[in-house]
Order: sequence, then C-alpha cells, then structure tokens
Amino acid sequence: MNKQINDISEIFCVSNSDVTALLMKLRWNSQLLSERLCQENNKLSTESDFVTDSNQDLFDSDSSCDGKVSTPFCSHEFSINYWSKYLEKNKKKYTISCPLQGCPAEVEWDAIENLTVRKKNRYDEYVLRSYLEKSTRQIKQCPAQGCSYFIEFPSRINAEEYGLNVVCLCGHTFCWRCSLESHNPVTCNNASGWLSRDLKKLSVSMDDTSCLDRWEACEASMEKARSELQAFEESNNTTLREGLMLIVQCRQFLKWSCVYEYIHLEHEDSKKDFLRFLQDYASTLVQSFSETLKEERAKALSETTLEEVTCSKGNLYDVTISIGNYFYNFAKALQDGLDVVEVRHYDDFSPCWLCDRCTYANTWLHKVCQMCYEFPVEKPSGSFLNKVSS
Repeated sequence: MNKQINDISEIFCVSNSDVTALLMKLRWNSQLLSERLCQENNKLSTESDFVTDSNQDLFDSDSSCDGKVSTPFCSHEFSINYWSKYLEKNKKKYTISCPLQGCPAEVEWDAIENLTVRKKNRYDEYVLRSYLEKSTRQIKQCPAQGCSYFIEFPSRINAEEYGLNVVCLCGHTFCWRCSLESHNPVTCNNASGWLSRDLKKLSVSMDDTSCLDRWEACEASMEKARSELQAFEESNNTTLREGLMLIVQCRQFLKWSCVYEYIHLEHEDSKKDFLRFLQDYASTLVQSFSETLKEERAKALSETTLEEVTCSKGNLYDVTISIGNYFYNFAKALQDGLDVVEVRHYDDFSPCWLCDRCTYANTWLHKVCQMCYEFPVEKPSGSFLNKVSS
C-alpha cells in the first residue's frame, strides 16, 4: 500500500496525502488514477471534492496552537476532542468527510497530523481498512483468534491449487478460500458440512465409528503439537520452530484425511484399507520426526560450536525434505482418488454397488454388504450368486 502511494506521489509530484485520498476515492485503482492524473490533474481534484481553501495553509499553525484542526480543503475547524469523538464514531466507514454537514471535503492524512499520535494511528487504521476492503481477494487477516497478521496472496498464483494450505507467521494454517483451518484433502463444502455436524449424533448413526475415532485421535495429536509450537514461540531457533510447524500441518492433514475416508470411501473397502495403511505409516513418520526434534532441541541447548549447530541443521533439513515428500505424494494420491488401487467394476450393476469382499450386489440404500452382514465368513469359497434388486 505504501509503495503504491509513494510511486504515484513521486511520478506526478502530488503529496502522499492527496494520493491516499484519491486512491481511496478510486478504490485503489493505481492505473486509473495514473491515467487521470496524466490528463487533468486539477479537474480530478475538483471532481474528488479536493478544492483547497486559498486562505488556509496545509498545516495551519494558528489552528494547531488554538487546539483546533480542519481539513486542508475547507476552513471548518473543530477541536481535537471533537475530532476524536467524530473519528471514533465513523471509524468503520471507508470514507470520512468534514464533520460539518453538507461539506464534501474529505479528511486527509495531513489534517490528522495535527492530532495526537494515538488519533493519527486511528486514521492510519481507517486508510488500511479502505485498502483491505478493496483487496479482499489478495489480502486477508489471519483467522486465528488473537492474531493481528495480514497475509497477501499473490494474484499470479492459482488459489484453487495452492490456497488450501496458507501458513501464517503465528503458525496457523488455513484455507484461503473459506478461511477455515486447512482441510486438505477435502473440499471447502465438505469441510464446512463436516464441522457443522453434531459428531455425537453422527457416531450413533454410523455403522462403523472407526473413522470418527481416528478423527478425534488425530485432533488430539494436532492440538498437542500446536501447544508445543506455542511454547517454543519465543525461541530464536527458526529451524526447530519450522519443524514444529510442519508437525502441526502433518497432524492436520491426517485429521482431515479421516473425513476424506468417510465421504469418498464408504463402500470401497480396498481403497479404505490402503488409505489407512498410508495414514498409519504417515503417523509413524510424524512421531519419529517429533522425537528427532526433541533430541535436536536438547542438543541445541548444549552445543557451543558453529560446526555442531550446522550439523544439526543439516540433519533436520534432510528429515524435513523426506517427510515433506511423503505427504506431498500422499495428498496427490488422494487427489487422484487412490486410483493405484484396482477396484472391480461391472457396468451391468449400475443400480447397485458391489462388495469388494464377496462381490454381492447391494442396493444404494444399504451401507453395508447384506451378504457379509447376514452370513459372515472368514474365507469365502466357491461361486456366489449375485443378486440384483429390481
């Protein structure tokens, strides 16, 4: 934002205060403002209600001494206390004009300079809100509770592909599109639908609660990892801190992979088994990485030479690359629908789904195989008669 203001100010020899007000008027469209400044500078100022009072200097020292301040484009003076109440009342608006009713002159940066620093900061916040309101697609505040960081998402990057895992400096990972916590590998709608459900009622209605049990276990592990990260927040060891952030992200991915299983693999036992194998192996990797971080943290407290510190960083770097590659391929496999697993398919049974275990054709009204449920067998042998409901 400041670069945008400074660039136009230097090119067209217009004060930063005027550029700020003009950009706010034109919804922060730098190209449009530049074109109009090239054509008719004075006309633009008039159209924007920036008509300077010739009898008033930009910084009116007399007014300042009397404790009164006005905008640089009109002579209507008000006390600092009045300005304070006025700005407080209108702090959520994106444009603020002179307090005198009917006066179109806008409140500018230079006018607020005569107020105290605290009130000037309030005006700075007002300008920032105006900029953010226009840039909601590129700039957002971190949705984590108590976090004041703002994140800019470059417009040249595809948010559909890379917006699922945005990492804030506070360590919070969230989805750029819906502002929920990062929910890769499920969609925003599926994530929102899952979070809006009553999980206790869901567990009662589910025939197989193992998916929900895994979700709760992964969530507990993620919260523990997040607590460890927060406890390490004040440390200057960025390598260890980034490692703890990676653990939080991995735990979060494992948690949402349970929702992927519930939504997409309800009737595909072979893919479900393969997914759980990937989950278990990933959990082992993350736990091993967590233990490695604890060991390296203990070493970091006792190491005194540069060579020892460099060696520790190198070891962590190699492990981080390894675990990162695994989760990248894990996410890609889910994105592709676990197509590496061959599932038997019959076009003739389109009104039904086929059990992966006994190939019995069940109607879509049944969530479990009626043959396996009524006649469970450990080792099916012989031929089975596939029953198709009409």
